Amino acid sequence: MKILSAAQIAQIDAITCEEQHIASSDLMDRAAHAVFLELKKRYQNMANQHFTIICGKGNNGGDGLVLARILDDNLAEVNIYLVKSADYSSNNLINQKKISDKRIQFFSETDDLAFPKDTIVLDCLFGSGLREELNEKWNHICNQINQADVVVYAIDMPSGLVADHPTSLKAPVIHADLVYTFQVPKLSLLMPQNQCFYDDFQVLDIQLSTHAIELTDSNMNYVTEDIIWSSYKKRKRFEHKGNFGHILIIGGSKGKMGAVQFALKAALRSGCGLATAYIPSNGNTIIQTAVPEAMLLLDDHSSYITNIPQLSSYQAIGVGVGLGTAVETVKAFSKFLKSISDQPIVVDADALNILAINSEWWSAIPPNSILTPHPKELSRIIGTWADDWDKLKKVKKFAHQYQLHILVKGANSAMVMADGTIFFNSTGNVGMATGGSGDVLTGILTALLGQGYPPQQALILGVYIHGRAADIAVPSIGKYSLLPSDIISFLPHAFLELEKNGSVISR
Repeated sequence: MKILSAAQIAQIDAITCEEQHIASSDLMDRAAHAVFLELKKRYQNMANQHFTIICGKGNNGGDGLVLARILDDNLAEVNIYLVKSADYSSNNLINQKKISDKRIQFFSETDDLAFPKDTIVLDCLFGSGLREELNEKWNHICNQINQADVVVYAIDMPSGLVADHPTSLKAPVIHADLVYTFQVPKLSLLMPQNQCFYDDFQVLDIQLSTHAIELTDSNMNYVTEDIIWSSYKKRKRFEHKGNFGHILIIGGSKGKMGAVQFALKAALRSGCGLATAYIPSNGNTIIQTAVPEAMLLLDDHSSYITNIPQLSSYQAIGVGVGLGTAVETVKAFSKFLKSISDQPIVVDADALNILAINSEWWSAIPPNSILTPHPKELSRIIGTWADDWDKLKKVKKFAHQYQLHILVKGANSAMVMADGTIFFNSTGNVGMATGGSGDVLTGILTALLGQGYPPQQALILGVYIHGRAADIAVPSIGKYSLLPSDIISFLPHAFLELEKNGSVISR
């Protein structure tokens, strides 16, 4: 699913109206009806529900006026607030005339609004068409809503949040429990710094022209199951373990053998044919007991890695989990970089930290390798950033310079590819924010590379499956108690779901 700018969406709206022979007000009706259907799922008995709709002067306010009529027709109690203005949009005016003047309460920025107990506020003040931050005159209205003890649903965007570039944390913005946005995600809804403005978002299909969307250029995408299924490899009856790759995990040090255990288990659960780990010798009993399905190669040193094995027999390599940064380990990693041929590799954890302090080694990383830094590791690689937009800009520059694929971890993790395209993940939850989750991901990615997935596809699929397994685990385990081992346990469920849903899509 493409991520488009507000200007691009406006153009697609116009093309949709022309192609489908509808008026822009009809598109507004369609958007309001889509929101109503979602509200109906949450509040089935509309006669017992009260809504307060805050409408602006533009088309977002028009959406709110249409929604008010639909809710009223379904017996809900509705209070309508509409900002006073001398220049309403034409569609806003059309929908004002369809509602009795007595039903609309006009307000200015300095007025006090009333919120009945248990009302649900629908924020229709400003949508994705907002081009710049609201000025301080809107503080009073936004603060009233934010401080009220009410549930807030934002329609299209939280009012005051600009869709395409950073919004100051000090700017007036209505905070939403949920955002109902239309057709495609907006970039601002995917940026971690904006999480203070809303809790979650949902994309509603309003049947905009698929042809127009396909022809609109964008280097950013939101990963949906359709994207995943298009590259997913179904297994054939006569395939065997030799077809699914022999992968190597290099890592481990005294006190950090669990990282290797996680990576191996995740790799095996993600379908690799064979898995071997190269570890310090004192990890032998630990790994052989915990992961009997895996094979081991042991370093001569008991507590950390001082050498590397022969690499040519492996289809993919994951390096760095629990590795440590001992002097001998750094030397061994340098030797590793000189020994890599053309295998795809995943670089994680301490391997990234070693590279960060030996920046001249970056050119030795094979092109199309996958880097999976957590935020601290990322800052060691690219330096600090002013905001999330600046962070992505710096990551894109670094990825292009060395032709690498870099994961920017977080909610809706961003996958920045060597060619400049960015994919935002749609799965996962805050329960994954615990030590070891990254080791699990390294195992998944290495397994997918070993099975022959191109690096870009492996990264997109691996991050999606990693997050989806955690999402499936949450209903029975919860976000507070989720462990990396739980993610591994639910990987089969995620793959089974993909198989099942993919079969439906393919038909």
